[in-house]
Amino acid sequence: MKNKRKYLAVLSAFLTGLFVFIVVGLALADRILSRVEQYLLENRSLKVGAAAPDFELTSLNGETIRLSQFKGQPVLLSIGASWCPDCRLEAPLLQKLHEEHPELVVLMVDSGEERDVVQGFADEFGMTFPVLLDQDEKLMELYQVFAIPTNYFLDADGMIRAKFIEQVSPDLIVEGLLLIGISQTSEALRLAFETVAV
Repeated sequence: MKNKRKYLAVLSAFLTGLFVFIVVGLALADRILSRVEQYLLENRSLKVGAAAPDFELTSLNGETIRLSQFKGQPVLLSIGASWCPDCRLEAPLLQKLHEEHPELVVLMVDSGEERDVVQGFADEFGMTFPVLLDQDEKLMELYQVFAIPTNYFLDADGMIRAKFIEQVSPDLIVEGLLLIGISQTSEALRLAFETVAV
């Protein structure tokens, strides 16, 4: 009987210690992973202040689009996919910007998906700006994108003035637009976001 009690006490202490070890280990792992993710967000993709690499992709309507053809105009380059929840939240914002700011070139690059899937996504959100196909994900590689959506705000000289990764909000978009010379944004932008976010 004494041995059984002793065995249960040792087992109980072992299990308690194991539980504490696992909980502390998970907390540390979470903290470390958060720091690694933050480091990657800040350092892996193209840097603000760098020239945006030129690329050539085909749009949904079959047109060949080169980034360099928009030299002299500010560009909002959004890289995402139809299955991405934040990309879906962002789609109405991009359309609203395209409608309200003819001086701004809005380009959406859909990576890794088939044309018909991307066409359905564009139709669902009424996208009238160029939606480009990156089916082999070469642009994602060129731009060092590892999380979507990734938005690059390019000034008229093709320099990256802001980038936002996995973040979608009217305030961040307005912040990026200000850095590329677009200062007049309407309340409609915020309403477009809130309508979809609900």
